[in-house]
Amino acid sequence: MVFHFLFFTIKIERKHASAAERIAAFERSRYLEQRAEAHAFEAAQLISRI
Repeated sequence: MVFHFLFFTIKIERKHASAAERIAAFERSRYLEQRAEAHAFEAAQLISRI
């Protein structure tokens, strides 16, 4: 099967983020991971009490 893409242009660009934006994204993801871990720990403690 042959596709002719004469009328189409595909342009893929990487999202350019500044250093501050990358640091902020890393801090957000780290915070969310810590909260998920704390939540799991609290749930495990609750289950162990039952």
